[in-house]
Amino acid sequence: MSKEFTYSEAIAEIEQIIARLRNEQTEVDTLSAELKRATELIARCKEQLRHVEASVKEQLEE
Repeated sequence: MSKEFTYSEAIAEIEQIIARLRNEQTEVDTLSAELKRATELIARCKEQLRHVEASVKEQLEE
């Protein structure tokens, strides 16, 4: 991803993509790009959650 997103921003964009897909507002020509973008955002969110989880565990062990 070219820009760093906050978790909330990434989730909001994922929700927008899902809404477009559900409403069939996505052109066949851009469907692949939309899905790729959603996949990238989901991976980023998962990474952020793993980082936060590790940080919380570390804090609880102190």
